[in-house]
Amino acid sequence: MVIWAASEIWPHQWTANAVAWGATAIALLAVGVHDVRLKARHTDGRLPGWSYRIARGSTAIATAAVVFSALPSLVFLP
Repeated sequence: MVIWAASEIWPHQWTANAVAWGATAIALLAVGVHDVRLKARHTDGRLPGWSYRIARGSTAIATAAVVFSALPSLVFLP
C-alpha cells in the first residue's frame, strides 16, 4: 500500500521510486523474519509438516507479491 500511495502522491518522480525501494526492503525484511520464526516453530515441533509446507508456500507467494509490486519503480524510471 505504501508503494501504491507513493506513486499516487509523486507520479513519475524519483521520490516515489525511493519510497518504493525503501518499502520493498522493509517488507522483504519482515517476510524474512517471519520465515525464520516459521523455521523455529517447525524445529520445536509446534508446527506440523503440512502446516509448515502451507506456511512456506504462503511466504513464497508473499515474497513474489512484494517484489512484483516494486517492479514498476525499476522499469519506469523517470
